[in-house]
Amino acid sequence: MKAYVMRNMLWITLAYLAVASPSVAQTDCGITAPSSSGVNQAFTLCGPTGGGYTYQWYGPGLGSGGQSRCVAAKVSNAGTYEYLLVLKVNGAEVERCAKIVNIGGTTGGAGSCAITGPRSIESGASARLCAPGDGLHTYTWTGPNGFTGTGACITVDEGGTYYLTSKNSFSGSTRQCIHQLSVTGLPSGNCGITGPTTIGEGSTAQLCAPTRNNATYRWTGPQGFTASTRCLTVDAAGTYSVTIRNSNSGQSERCSHTLDLTGYGTGEDQDADELAWDNCPRPLQFWRDVYGSGQSGIEANGVTQSESRTIARRVDEASTYFNWTNDVEGMRQALSPGTGLTRRKQVSRQYAALLANVAAGEFGLGSQGGDGIGLDLDTRVNFGGATTLRDLIALTDRMLRANRGNYAKLNSTLTAINRGRGIGGICE
Repeated sequence: MKAYVMRNMLWITLAYLAVASPSVAQTDCGITAPSSSGVNQAFTLCGPTGGGYTYQWYGPGLGSGGQSRCVAAKVSNAGTYEYLLVLKVNGAEVERCAKIVNIGGTTGGAGSCAITGPRSIESGASARLCAPGDGLHTYTWTGPNGFTGTGACITVDEGGTYYLTSKNSFSGSTRQCIHQLSVTGLPSGNCGITGPTTIGEGSTAQLCAPTRNNATYRWTGPQGFTASTRCLTVDAAGTYSVTIRNSNSGQSERCSHTLDLTGYGTGEDQDADELAWDNCPRPLQFWRDVYGSGQSGIEANGVTQSESRTIARRVDEASTYFNWTNDVEGMRQALSPGTGLTRRKQVSRQYAALLANVAAGEFGLGSQGGDGIGLDLDTRVNFGGATTLRDLIALTDRMLRANRGNYAKLNSTLTAINRGRGIGGICE
């Protein structure tokens, strides 16, 4: 009997300790907000005043106003939700505050969002984040760069905000918690990435991360580049970083490799911001005006307004440099950049005109007899390693995105090609 009592006392003590163990959950540190609210009912959260603070809020239903001392929130689903406030002074973080708000009659407390794990790690290290483990919930994690996980614990190495949504398997109630992880320091150097240090115009380069056992690879690079293979082929200059993570231990290392752009040549003006006076803007209506049936001296089928829209849309699709939400207006602005025509704008305009001519050829627009304003992508050219018009388009796209190169020489090449289609008399 005595042994039975002792066993029960020990079990009760362990159970108490499991519940009462301290966690790393933040205190509210001065957040004023209701502890509960109704579904789709607006409520206000306010951070502390004074101290020269700037504010950054995280949590559901905040909309776009997450950088004021006070923010409004409205949540459309019942559950227990955590709101995180990061306080900064002169750009440096000084405190993180958290507040639990129960929506729609739920009763979760601060302990329900006691995610354990570090707030900051060094670059190349990893962090293990764990949900409160009670055996009653299923878990869904989301985080930066598309991260997802379903375990009670996750191992991560990317800085950013991680959201944990858990659901009680018996009651069906949900809760959403937040953990923000900072990464300090710089990548750990090249650490054995193989590949060239320069890339020429119109060329590609292969980069390979070092071989590791049981490893996964995650690359990031210029213009939003991502990849998950050990080796990759790239065509743009910039810094490429790879995180190599051991699938067993979770440990990771981060490496970087920089490709410099070469081959643009020298001897002519390379200042993208210098004003250019030898070209005038060509409006979108140009193709219809010149190749329409009413143009004196030209007998053509004409380019209709609808066909102009088709050309504008195709120019957007054919280039990663142009990204228009409104095809016609985007094309109009590219071809008519207004005052202050710089070298870069000049090249951009000639590039848009070139793509428009290619689109006209692709769709058979503006044809007159056996001739037309269209250009064939296999047309032979000779500039910066480009031997066909297709190569020149890819090269121009990269040059404009990189914002460097021999703008004067490239523009003269584009102008000559455009004039070859009979459009030079309208605009030099």
